[in-house]
Amino acid sequence: MIALRDTLVSLLSRRTSGRRLIPEIDGLRSIAILSVLFFHAAANFGHYTGDITDGTAFDAWLLKILSTGEYGVPLFFAISGFILAVPFANKHLHGKQAPSLKKYFLRRITRLEPPYIFALTIFAAKQIVERVVIGHESGALPDILTHYGASCCYLHNAIYGEASSIAVIAWSLEIEVQFYILAPIITWVFAISTPALRRAIIGAAILAFSHFFGVEKPIHGLTILNHAPYFLVGLLLADFYLTGLGDNQTKSGMWDLAGFAALAGVFLFKAYDIAPTLITPWLILAGYVAVFRGDLLRRLFRFTPVVIVGGMCYTIYLWHFTVIAAFRHPFFAVFDPDPTWYWRLIYIAAASVPALAVSAVLFALIERPTMDPKWPQKLWAFITRKPRPPSANA
Repeated sequence: MIALRDTLVSLLSRRTSGRRLIPEIDGLRSIAILSVLFFHAAANFGHYTGDITDGTAFDAWLLKILSTGEYGVPLFFAISGFILAVPFANKHLHGKQAPSLKKYFLRRITRLEPPYIFALTIFAAKQIVERVVIGHESGALPDILTHYGASCCYLHNAIYGEASSIAVIAWSLEIEVQFYILAPIITWVFAISTPALRRAIIGAAILAFSHFFGVEKPIHGLTILNHAPYFLVGLLLADFYLTGLGDNQTKSGMWDLAGFAALAGVFLFKAYDIAPTLITPWLILAGYVAVFRGDLLRRLFRFTPVVIVGGMCYTIYLWHFTVIAAFRHPFFAVFDPDPTWYWRLIYIAAASVPALAVSAVLFALIERPTMDPKWPQKLWAFITRKPRPPSANA
């Protein structure tokens, strides 16, 4: 049993490319991805039941909270801001080796493209089968292929002004790519040697972008302008982390309370429409800082299963929507659930199991191998290797 557990942990643990793994960050990724997963599972249940509640105050509240799960995406954006800022900030704050821009962009391609292109290809093929082969929509093939091409190049948002028709979840990945391109420039803010001034500039930018470009529903913002506050929060977190937060050994229960309140507030403030675009970035920052300062929170987000789920978040994000949509058919063929809070929770829990299981398999087979920075060279060497000469005794 222990050997099986160790094997699963080894297969499902994320690799890092030469940098120290920060387990708290992967733990925070788990909150982000589970929020999105539950959000889409709840929406799937609502598609069947017409978003009807059972009339109880609890079910109405539950539906309201579940509808805020899309705010897992801003949680992701803040983590991306942190991860990409750290190596550039280290150069300015501690004089460490500056990342090679060539390696930086090449790594983004070799690390993120294979799982993404594989998923898009499967989704496009599914549409071709459903619409062209089965549905006999003769004019659908060019339409599918043009949307597929735009999505592969991360240009669907810009060209069509809406989320990808191949994979709706790709809209946020296109925002991420915009930040990847800008990160080497934006992180020059760390060249400002005065911490107070540096942080004041980042904070002012967060307020300005929140006020002028913030959107209350994440998917309605299809450019980096709309989500800049969250990436900038990641820059502030990187600043704190590299100037003592990451080394702090004094943990406090008060930080646990503050962290729980801040992370819960991300969803509660949205649920009750309390200035979410202005307040959410600061709640995310407070919650993330508290994870490094608190005792219980730090233990929770360093807990191995939580870290593993967070490490698989990219694959889960790519596939969960499709798996949940497929799961709905057999589930509702077997059961005829009422639109009640307990059936809603049963469905979310049931749908999450295959979504996580399928994602775990695809993570191990597709994404995890690409976490090795040298995988393209190894693959090329395997393809071009010369066959061994026959044995002399043959």
